[in-house]
Amino acid sequence: MTFFETYGKEIFSLLVPVVTFLLNRHFKSKARLLVALPHQFTFLVQQPLLNEKGEVISQTQTVKTNSFIVRNAGRESATKVELVFNWKPMCLNLWPVRHYEEHVESDKRYVLIFDNLAPGEALGLEVMSVNIDLPSLVNVRSEQCIAQNINMYPQPVVSNAVRVAATGFMALGLGAAVYLAIILVQFLVLRTPFGH
Repeated sequence: MTFFETYGKEIFSLLVPVVTFLLNRHFKSKARLLVALPHQFTFLVQQPLLNEKGEVISQTQTVKTNSFIVRNAGRESATKVELVFNWKPMCLNLWPVRHYEEHVESDKRYVLIFDNLAPGEALGLEVMSVNIDLPSLVNVRSEQCIAQNINMYPQPVVSNAVRVAATGFMALGLGAAVYLAIILVQFLVLRTPFGH
């Protein structure tokens, strides 16, 4: 008998807790911040820009807007969530309305600090400027993690029935794949099709 035929069951029984530990570690409850820029636009306003004396500086004006969404996609609350802009925006709108602290750092970076963001909770921020550039959102972080930037694009809405059916088929496929993997390992280690 070979080594694997002799100790196959013991090796397999050692692999099961290791795989379980790795899966537990990967799927552990934790905060997971996502940040996206779903919309930005520059409006060309056909209204002249005047100086203090009433003289026309420019025949048109520009209004720039950015929308940001920050979401906690994890299963734990994210605490001390910080949003750092290059400088303080001219106009800032937050939805839903939340209490936050703001700081202007020595290098003029503008920081918004939220106490926490619950699992599944999202914040929408709109920034706007008139005739000047918008500040970039430099960093989004919490005590638990750094936010991951995600791209957003329009997507058709799928009915609940289709989503439930797709989830069911994926679960069946995953179960079948795990079952076939166990049968394959038993066949390779024990040289029997069903581990007998």
